[in-house]
Amino acid sequence: MKKYKAIIAYDGTDFCGWQIQPQAITITSCMQNTFEKVFQRPVTIVGASRTDSGVHALGQVATFSTDLNLSTATIKTAWNNRLPKSILIRDLQETTLDFNPHKSVRQKTYYYHLFFKKQNPFLARFGWHYEFINHVDFGKFSTALALYEGEHDFASFCKIEDKEKSTIRTIDSIALTKIPRYGMLRVTIKGKSFLRFQIRRMVGYALDLARRKDLPVSYLQEIRDNPNPQQILLKADGCGLCLRKVIYHDEISNQ
Repeated sequence: MKKYKAIIAYDGTDFCGWQIQPQAITITSCMQNTFEKVFQRPVTIVGASRTDSGVHALGQVATFSTDLNLSTATIKTAWNNRLPKSILIRDLQETTLDFNPHKSVRQKTYYYHLFFKKQNPFLARFGWHYEFINHVDFGKFSTALALYEGEHDFASFCKIEDKEKSTIRTIDSIALTKIPRYGMLRVTIKGKSFLRFQIRRMVGYALDLARRKDLPVSYLQEIRDNPNPQQILLKADGCGLCLRKVIYHDEISNQ
């Protein structure tokens, strides 16, 4: 039995997220079903991040084990040939049996893309055109996003799924980059791990705050410092979020 590490890119628009769900098509279920059809044996895929419905990835990391007596190049090519065009295995390598995509993560990088105007269909699936984007004070937006850097309890910015699970996370950095070619603003967020909906709510709350003159930046700081999952501010759309890469300890990523 050999264990493999895959780097996967996908357009998440037509999928109900990464994780297998009953009566729903997800990235994992699609990949597992395709593997079984191609190689005539089942496989279990474990991913580094459980991206939500509509969320994309350029560098999702996943592992699986199989006793196939084929080269990695053959497995990758045959599998890719049968996967839908919205999923691509970018890289496939044999790894150690003890490698776990959830453990030893040093840093994850996510992009959130905001469009300044309605985009043509070739781009529209990969970013969010917020309806009030023309009313956003981007200086205030940047100041609001900076409040997230460092270690905080992000209970106000997530969906609480397990009451025993810690909601304390560390944001290593947040940066804004304008990409004029695409009429787009990229929010780059880096950290070791994130809670469900955390990034979408972080971005959405900051946007909501930055387009409203009645809410000072201190309002967001109050939300951050007084954790409460019952909030009324905006959650950003899933289409703007993309898992860019996952880096592990003692690893230089070339994703």
